[in-house]
Amino acid sequence: MALLMGEEVQKRRLADKIALKKIIFGAEPHSHKMRTHFQEILGVTESFDIAGLTELYGPGTGLECQAHQGTHYWADFYILEILDPQTLRPAKPGEVGEMVVTSLKKEAAPLIRYRTRDLTRLLPGACPCGCAFPRHDTIKGRSDDMFIFRAVNIYPGQVAEVLEQFPQLNGEYSIRLTRKDSKDQMLIKVERAAAADAAYDQNLSEAVSAELRKQVMVRAWVEVTNPGELPRNAGKTARVQDDRELTA
Repeated sequence: MALLMGEEVQKRRLADKIALKKIIFGAEPHSHKMRTHFQEILGVTESFDIAGLTELYGPGTGLECQAHQGTHYWADFYILEILDPQTLRPAKPGEVGEMVVTSLKKEAAPLIRYRTRDLTRLLPGACPCGCAFPRHDTIKGRSDDMFIFRAVNIYPGQVAEVLEQFPQLNGEYSIRLTRKDSKDQMLIKVERAAAADAAYDQNLSEAVSAELRKQVMVRAWVEVTNPGELPRNAGKTARVQDDRELTA
């Protein structure tokens, strides 16, 4: 939503008519590059992420502070556990897993070890801001977003982490899965950063593909598109389109 709003501000040439300084956005999985991008196009000096779940207490079950080192969650209102989404055993310290919550204040609809499907990790130690509430990292994605490609379990967030390493990209991407001659195929479309030169798209595509192979252990076709070319959505962005049954 923040990205969509920022791009509309640019298209309508409204930047000099708004006076946004800070924004709070709602727990959408995003990379540092995506956040930097929408901060720049909206012209804000700072942005803050929140955690939230309708079944728990609604938006605002945690808030990022000005140290920007994770989200402080309200441990006096609910217990947060991080479990392996496959085994449901506690994740190792610092390991990403699924948020499982137990409410402490709800009466009409209490929750006991409720699976949120959101993926994150607990952050140890004290926060530099001085707040004593514990922290979890940004939401990395959802456990039910996982897909299997050539026997490899993949989360879209893993692709986002690879794209984060390339300054020539703005962080937006989409994944399409198809099947040809009984073999699964993956096409990843990525958007070029506004300042990047399109003449190097082929080199960039090959470099991203090689890094995906190295870090995620899969081979994928990578197509570099112009900035703003991928679909924008006012709701939750669907990163993966699985057409394997249609193209088999």
